[in-house]
Amino acid sequence: MIGGLLSLVVPVSANPEAEEHWAWSKLAGPVLPDLVGGQAHTPVDHFIFARMAEAGVQPAPKAAPRELLRRVHLDLTGLPPTPGEVEAFLRDPGDEAYTRVVDDLLRRPQYGERWGRHWLDVVRYAESKGYERDEYKKFVWRYRDYVIESFNQDKPYDQFIHEQLAGDELDNVTLETQLATTFLALGTFDTIAADREVAVYDTLDDILATTSMAFLGQTLQCARCHDHKFEPFSQKDYYRVLAAFEPLNVTGRERQVGTTEDRKRYQEAEESYRRDTLEPRRRAEEQFWLSILKRWSKDGLPEGRKAKLNDKQLTLTIEAIPLAPDKRSKEHRNMLEKERNRVRSAVREVATEEERSKISEYEQGLKAVEKDRPQPMMGWVYAGNARPKPTHLRVRGEVHQRGEEIPFGVPVVLEGEGLPELRPTGQSSGRRRALAEWITGPQAPLAARVMANRVWQYHFGRGLVEDGNNLGMEGGEPTHPELLEWLASSLIEGGWRLKPLHRQIVLSSTYRLSATHPDPGKDPNNTLYSRWPLHRLEAEAIRDSILAASGKLNREMKGPPIYPPFADKVVGASSGADWKNSTEEEASRRSVYVFAKRAIPLPELAVLDNPDSSCSCAKRTVSTTAVQSLLMMNGRFINEQTVHLANRLRELEGEVARIRTAFELILCRPPTTREVEQARAFLVKAAREQKIDPLASLALVLFNTNEFSYR
Repeated sequence: MIGGLLSLVVPVSANPEAEEHWAWSKLAGPVLPDLVGGQAHTPVDHFIFARMAEAGVQPAPKAAPRELLRRVHLDLTGLPPTPGEVEAFLRDPGDEAYTRVVDDLLRRPQYGERWGRHWLDVVRYAESKGYERDEYKKFVWRYRDYVIESFNQDKPYDQFIHEQLAGDELDNVTLETQLATTFLALGTFDTIAADREVAVYDTLDDILATTSMAFLGQTLQCARCHDHKFEPFSQKDYYRVLAAFEPLNVTGRERQVGTTEDRKRYQEAEESYRRDTLEPRRRAEEQFWLSILKRWSKDGLPEGRKAKLNDKQLTLTIEAIPLAPDKRSKEHRNMLEKERNRVRSAVREVATEEERSKISEYEQGLKAVEKDRPQPMMGWVYAGNARPKPTHLRVRGEVHQRGEEIPFGVPVVLEGEGLPELRPTGQSSGRRRALAEWITGPQAPLAARVMANRVWQYHFGRGLVEDGNNLGMEGGEPTHPELLEWLASSLIEGGWRLKPLHRQIVLSSTYRLSATHPDPGKDPNNTLYSRWPLHRLEAEAIRDSILAASGKLNREMKGPPIYPPFADKVVGASSGADWKNSTEEEASRRSVYVFAKRAIPLPELAVLDNPDSSCSCAKRTVSTTAVQSLLMMNGRFINEQTVHLANRLRELEGEVARIRTAFELILCRPPTTREVEQARAFLVKAAREQKIDPLASLALVLFNTNEFSYR
C-alpha cells in the first residue's frame, strides 16, 4: 500500500508523455476536411460539419434573420440592434448584407468596449487593492481605456502581449506602452499585512500566475511550494519565471508616465500656467490681503477674533507679499505657498464683512482657473530595477526560507529555442521583454492556441478546450483539435489580428444555425455544435441592453470610472469611501466604465455573476438564483429604467403601437397577435392599480423574460 501511494507522487516531469503534450507542440497546419452535410461559408464549417457527418448528425436549420441579427450585435458590441437596423436587415437578409453588418460591427467603437471587457476578466481587472481596506488605485482606468483602444485598433496580439508585460522595456517606449504595464499592477495587495515581505511575494505570485494563465494557458503558480503535481513544471521552473518579475517595486503607487517629450510639454505648460494665469491672480489676492494684515499688525485683533497666525508668521507674510516670487526667502515662500490656506483663513478672521466678500471672490476665481491647470500624465505602474538582486528558491514556498540561487529562465519542458538575449535599459533589467518575446517566439503556437480558444469561447459560450486558462495535461483534450489548430494558425498567419478571426467565425454557417434542432437527442449536449448553443448574456450586456431600450444609454467613451447609485448603508459598511456620486447621465454610461471596487461590486453586475477580480477568470460562472429575480423585479436600476422606457413609449400614438415598440426595443421582434392581446389585458389590469405605471410594468415583464437575457 505504501509503495502504491509513493508511486502517485512521482513528478509528472519524469513522464516522457508530458513533453509531447499537444498544447506545446508545433502547429500542425491541418488540411481542411472535405465538406459533408452542409453549406460552408468559411473554413470553420469544414471542421464542424465533418465531425457531425462522422456522428450521423445533421445541422439545425438556419436561424431566422431577426435572431441572427440580434445574436451578432450582442456578440460583437454587447448592444442589441435598433428597430431601424432590424428593419433594414429584414429588407435584405442575404449573405452579402450579413457580411456588411459584420464588418460594420467590427468597425464600431462599441466592439472594443465589448471585447475589451472579456480581456479584463482574464487579467483580473479592478481599481482597488482588495483586503480589508480595499484602497483605491488611482488612474488604473487608463489601462481599461488602453485595452478598449487596442481591440478597436485591432492591435496585433503579439504586440499586445509585449506591451503589457514589458511596455517600459521596449525599443520605442511610449505613453501607451507604459500604461499597458498596468497589467502587472492589477492584482490585490495587503497594505496592512503583518509581514510585508510575504505580501510582496504574494503579489509577485499573482503576477506570475496571471501571466502564465492569460498568455500560456498554464498553471505554473502551482509549483511555488513544490514540483507541480499534474504538469511537468518543477519548483525551479517557477522561480526561473518569477525572476522576471522580482525586480518590480510592487509596493509602489501612481507614478508620472510618458516620454521625455511628454514630460517636457507638461513642464512647459505648467510653467506657462503659473506665470500667465496663476501668479497674477495670486499676486492680486495677496495685494488685497496686505492692507488687512498691516491693519492687524498696527491695531491688533478686533475684539472676539482669534489669531490664526503668530507674530513672526504675520511679519513674514507682510514682508513676503511686496517681494517678487524669485526674491522671496524659503520662509517667505512657505507662508504664501504651503501655508497659503492658513494665511487666507487668518485674513478672513480679521477682515470686515465687505472685505470677506471680496476674499471669497478671489478664492472662487482661483478655483475657476485651477480647472485649467495642466495635469501630469499619471498611471498605476510599477517601477523596474536595472540591477536586480539574485532570485532564490523558497523552500516549501516559505518566503523566509531561502534555498539555492535560481537564474532567470523559463520552464524546461517549454524552453524550445531558449530565451532571447537580455537587453537591459537604464531603468529595468530587460527580463520581462525577453519573457514576452519568448512567449510570442518559440512558444507562439501555445500563445496562439490559448487566444484562439478564448475567441471561440466568447462567441459560443464555451471553448474548444473547456478551461481557457488551462491547456496543460489536466486541461483535457479539445473537442475539435483540428479546428483549434486551424484557428491558431490563422491567427498567426493573419498577423496576430483578431478581427479576421472573428469574421471567420461569425460568417460561418455554424454560427448562423438556429438554437432549435428537429432531433436534438442525437447531440444532446451540443458538443458537435449541431445547433446554436443558447447562453445567457453577461451582466454588463444585460445592464447595457436595458439602458439602450430605455433610451438613456450614454455612449461616451473612456475616462475616469462612473459611480451608479449605491445604498449608503452598503457603501459605509464596505470600505466604500472611494464611491462617489455620478449624475444620472454619467451613471448611464456602459458598464465597462463602472468603478471596479473589489469590496463592493455594483449589485446589478455582481448578482448576475460578475467575476471575482482577485484572480484571472477564463469563463464566468452562470448561476440561477432567487436573488437575481428579486433584483430584476424590485431593483432600483431596473425600475428607474422601465419608467424612462414608459415615458418613451407614451410619445407614440395608440396602445398597439406602444406594445409593439416595447417588444421591438426589448426583444428585437414584434409581438404575436396573442401577445398583443395579453399585453392589452395586462395594461388594463395594471391601470386599476393606481400606484403602478402600466407601461413601466409591461416593460418590467419583458425585461424579465429568458428571451431578453439569452442570445
